[in-house]
Amino acid sequence: MRQPLECRRMRWRLKQFVALAWLTALEAMRQPVFLLLMAGAVFFVGLLPVITAHTLGEAERMARDSALALHFVAGLVLGSYLACTALQHEIRRGTVAAILSKPVSRITLFLAKFAGIALVMLLFSAALTIATMLCARAATPENFVDWWAETPLLAAVPAAFLVAGLINYFTRRPFVSNAFVLLVAALGVALLVSGFFSDDGQLVRWGQPLPWKIVPAGALIALAILVLSAFALVLATKLDVVPTLSLCSVAFLLGLMSENLFGKQAATSKLSAVLYGLVPNLQQFWLADALAGGGTIPWSYVAAAALYAFSLLVFLLALGMLVFGRIEVRSAA
Repeated sequence: MRQPLECRRMRWRLKQFVALAWLTALEAMRQPVFLLLMAGAVFFVGLLPVITAHTLGEAERMARDSALALHFVAGLVLGSYLACTALQHEIRRGTVAAILSKPVSRITLFLAKFAGIALVMLLFSAALTIATMLCARAATPENFVDWWAETPLLAAVPAAFLVAGLINYFTRRPFVSNAFVLLVAALGVALLVSGFFSDDGQLVRWGQPLPWKIVPAGALIALAILVLSAFALVLATKLDVVPTLSLCSVAFLLGLMSENLFGKQAATSKLSAVLYGLVPNLQQFWLADALAGGGTIPWSYVAAAALYAFSLLVFLLALGMLVFGRIEVRSAA
């Protein structure tokens, strides 16, 4: 009888985890700030091929690198913001205390919070990666914009907002979460439509005109964003949005410079070696330069980076569970 009882407990905990993770993701998708920043990032990426000047023969590279950098920075900001709204704000409102008053463990709650945030950030990264692909394709012809990529990309944001507004008007369903999901879907449709046409409007085999080499770069940035979001969630157990974002920004900058700051001196300095081991090397996730001149990023490297990101996530989530397990959670007054 013990085995079935343990199985029932495991299934019950799994149901709790899935339910809490989905509620966290749903709450994140309903944040107006998140939708505005994401839509603004997508629209700005769409404008890059049009507004970029003095490209010196490297229009595609400038548009692509700018879009990837915006993906990275926007992911840092949004991941920090969602971590604080999912944990710190709910601690202050007493929501966390109400959940923990039920038969829900702190470990389950903390991991579910991260899973919900991770799901939303992965959708965000998928949307920005698609936008970057269309942006790079639109900027490929020198002194010319490929409107078969540019038009669907620019139309994605207003189309998603229009459909979400109509749904809200006729069914009273929430606008923000619907707009978020529809924006991701609209970008997918834009990629689908653009993949059938060459830059002169001729029908081609689907996918032939698209710069698929950007997908591994976007996947690496998505991994880095997950690591930064986990770090933000650890900080959100104690801190609010501004200090969390500030510390995440410091970690972001140190991570990008750790090779130059600590790595080169690690062999001769014990302090540099310790700091090089402690500071996550985010430069491993930023390989925009590898795409220059027709270069590609092998998927074997992405797999190795995923293992590195997984090890960082295990450490950060273990640290977060330790901190969250020791904080005092009070119910709302």
